[in-house]
Parts: sequence; structure tokens; C-alpha cells
Amino acid sequence: MGHFITFEGIDGSGKSTQIALLKRRIEQCGHRCSLTAEPSTGPIGVMIRQCLSGRMKADEKTMAALFASDRLDHLLNETDGILSKINQGIYVICDRYILSSYAYQSVRVSLEWIRQLNSAALDTLRPDCHIFIDIEPETAIERMAKERFHTELFETKERLTEVRNRYLELIGQLKKKENIIIINGNQAIEQISDDIWQNISKFF
Repeated sequence: MGHFITFEGIDGSGKSTQIALLKRRIEQCGHRCSLTAEPSTGPIGVMIRQCLSGRMKADEKTMAALFASDRLDHLLNETDGILSKINQGIYVICDRYILSSYAYQSVRVSLEWIRQLNSAALDTLRPDCHIFIDIEPETAIERMAKERFHTELFETKERLTEVRNRYLELIGQLKKKENIIIINGNQAIEQISDDIWQNISKFF
């Protein structure tokens, strides 16, 4: 069996960089490793990305339901589903999973309803660990301004502040049930990578 590792954090936290570095380390240990992300590249994920970019419109409750549906398809689809990869012994790293839905969508939608929507996914596959890279919203906005030509639906300072607060609140609630690792995202890239590896090297 492979392991399932998810990365969490507000937009601009540096997840993509750290995911690539972790994949390299896992492969250096002789394991197969697959990277994926949510929203997925499946049909529901494509629809979500169009909503996030502003090309389509949907209210936040509809968005929450779309994310939950996309997650189940991401886990179970026969082409490249996460669950089948795990069963093949592949290590899967996912950019966002359950905690993202809880943090981002519960700012405007009932957290209990979001939990119910996502319960089937969590019952299907629970991450071996969630890696939360924590940075201040001001830092995230600065980074995105340098790296991107446009922003998406949730990428405002006000929303990112609310989402970070929700993340920290939820981590406090879930830390006894879930393996959640908090990483200081304000450090140098190499130090962040080392901190992550120190926390998860037990899997290897």
C-alpha cells in the first residue's frame, strides 16, 4: 500500500514548490510517487476552475457541493483515481483535500453541512498526514502579485484572512483525530522542505 499525503494552506503559501521537493525526496527513497491536486482535472474539476476564474458563476453552496462531488470522482474514477494508485503501492501527494473545503467554504456555508457532504470521501480515504503551510495573508498576497497575472475567486486579503483563521481553528479541533503537521511557511524554501521531511520521514 502507498501513502496519501495532502498539502494545505491559503493561496500563495508555497505548496506547489514544497510538493515538488517532497516528490523528489520520496523517489530518491525508491518509491513511486504521483502528484495530483483539487480541483481535479476531471469534468467536475474543470467546471470548478471555470467558476474560480470567473468564466462561470455559481453561489458558494453550489461550489461546496461541486468540490465534494469532484473529490469523490478524484478518489474513485477508474482512469487515474487516487484510491487505485494507493492500492498499487504508489505514494500520492495531493494539493488540497478535505481541510481546504472545511476552511474555504465554511466561511460562507455551514461547516456541519460541508462535513456531511465530504463524509463519504473521508470514509473512503483518510490522509496519512495533512501538511499545513502557514503564512500571513499579507505575505501570500505579495507573492501572488509577483507570480500571477490574475487572481481567483477567493484570493483577496479579507477572504484569505478569514480562511487562515478557519484553518487554525479547525486544526485545533481536529488534531486529536487527524495527523496534521503545521509548518512555518515564512522560512527559506530549503528549511521548509527539511521541516516537512523531518515530520514525515517515518513513512519511509
